[in-house]
Amino acid sequence: MDLKEAGIDEGISEVIVTTKSASGKLNAAPIGIITTTSEDKDKDKNNHFVKLYEGSKTLSNLMETNKLMANVTDDAVLFVKAAFDNLNETYFSFFSGLPALTEANSWIIFQSVLAEECSEFYLFQLTPIAVKINRKEVKAINRGLNAVIEATILATRYDVVIEDEREKEELKKLMVHYAGIVKKCGGRREKEAMGILDENFLLLDE
Repeated sequence: MDLKEAGIDEGISEVIVTTKSASGKLNAAPIGIITTTSEDKDKDKNNHFVKLYEGSKTLSNLMETNKLMANVTDDAVLFVKAAFDNLNETYFSFFSGLPALTEANSWIIFQSVLAEECSEFYLFQLTPIAVKINRKEVKAINRGLNAVIEATILATRYDVVIEDEREKEELKKLMVHYAGIVKKCGGRREKEAMGILDENFLLLDE
């Protein structure tokens, strides 16, 4: 199944992954879908993976259900809210029984199989089983949007993955750098998203 039209291409595609626990609780989190190209002509052209870390709701839900939804969106505010807020039910629709973000450009349902487990992470191989494209949009690249995504990824690692205070200091310097790019290049939604990050990390006044 070729996912390019749905927005997933070779490399790491930053999406918002939505999952549902066995008891029905919904979760959304920004996560990268890793796509590699197979050189074996007898196999599918693309292979998809996701790397998850201990303690995440996405990991626990995937362990219970073996399915996730990749929501492709370029809404910077939605990325930040998914990272730091518990999105309420008004944000969600359902596609083939799984929660999807109503405003996303496309939805891809993946079946997962645990491919690697170590002390630092769990790697799952993903097989796409359903796709829905809600809208196709062609937009010029905005450095502000890219900077929001980078800052959000760093922010999610700040307290969860990194423990060394010096590493945290360097990480925050990078976040401040990205905040400056958003201030210069971002549109209204990118600046609103960075404002949410600023409330948590005080980036804009440094």
